[in-house]
Amino acid sequence: MVAEISTKAQLEELTNDASKLTVIDFTASWCPPCQAIKPIFEGLANENDSVNFVKVDLSEGTNELATEYSVTAMPTFIFLVGKEEVHRIRGANPSALKSTVAQYAKPASSGGFSGQGRTLSGKGGSSAPTHNVSNSLTTVWSNTSPQAKVLIALCAAYVFFWLI
Repeated sequence: MVAEISTKAQLEELTNDASKLTVIDFTASWCPPCQAIKPIFEGLANENDSVNFVKVDLSEGTNELATEYSVTAMPTFIFLVGKEEVHRIRGANPSALKSTVAQYAKPASSGGFSGQGRTLSGKGGSSAPTHNVSNSLTTVWSNTSPQAKVLIALCAAYVFFWLI
């Protein structure tokens, strides 16, 4: 969901978590590029629950946030982690917007196991990267071609009926 704000106090409420990403869209209703990228921004907001998506409408002129962040073009997307600016995009660039959100967004906690884990040798897993298996399998399945999904389903059905 995209929150519409207009004051610095409203932004400070959203940026209290020092590790959470906030994406600010400085936009205006009379700006054609702003309107063109609006559905993409809203789609990213719906897909990323762990990220604050904020819109600052400058249709009425400047406001304190635009002045503070030295916004000189619209649309301008400012990426904050906590209260610190980590990236800025000027203009309607959908691929840059998507990749930057993916780069800085932290996935929502699954409530599963956390920590380093153990390797097969019994030593701590600090040398090997840890992976969220649930997200990895979901990603692999969603990136699998439809033909491969049909083949997997047919093989599973064959094995199921063969065992009966």
